[in-house]
Amino acid sequence: MDILLISRVRLLRDALVTAFQGAQGSQIRSAFSRETVEAAIAAFAPGVVVVDASHPEGAALVATVRGHAPKANVVVLATGDRDEEFLAWADIGISAYLGPDSSADDLLSAVRRVGMGEVACPPRLTALLLNRFAGRFSERVDRAGIFSLTSREQEIAELLADGLSNKLIARRLCVALPTVKNHVHSILEKWDCRSRGEAAARYRREARDAQPGGGQVVELRPGSTQRRVPAAFNRAA
Repeated sequence: MDILLISRVRLLRDALVTAFQGAQGSQIRSAFSRETVEAAIAAFAPGVVVVDASHPEGAALVATVRGHAPKANVVVLATGDRDEEFLAWADIGISAYLGPDSSADDLLSAVRRVGMGEVACPPRLTALLLNRFAGRFSERVDRAGIFSLTSREQEIAELLADGLSNKLIARRLCVALPTVKNHVHSILEKWDCRSRGEAAARYRREARDAQPGGGQVVELRPGSTQRRVPAAFNRAA
């Protein structure tokens, strides 16, 4: 496993090279600028990049490495414990993040772990990242609203909001009962709802929010009766 060390501090670079010299079958090189990074890449393709987070161009240099070695795993040596710094590195894609209290043994262990396809990160930061992803997912679900449903699911959601049972929905739409059940299950999953009643309430809310002025249009379908639906919903059909 070949390792590239990136830091503008020569003392740190030399210390890291010494720390990794015992690794068997590995090439270890250090760099501190775009030119030295490109020279290192020309000599070998690193599997792991250890970058000093205090380097003002650290993220850009990692991008340079990945342009030539896209599968390289990134280990970040942080100089502080600010959540914002961790999240900024997480956004560019890293495999390990070591705080300022980490030891040389912690670094060696992290490099071995990422070399095996694992990740290494303090539990607090792992929780922070998972919470962030959960928040983004909830935002996507909220933004998607009615437009996350297919046209058939919109029809069924509307009928749920009207209080119809699965059996009555199947009769109204002339489809099989299992088909309705599958669509209802899909609606609950897409909207992260725990019950039909919750989905029905959400549909009514979405319908109200989608039409601030209350305007509606009549939708005609071959072989069906006229049905009034919120105009904004037609864009998703």
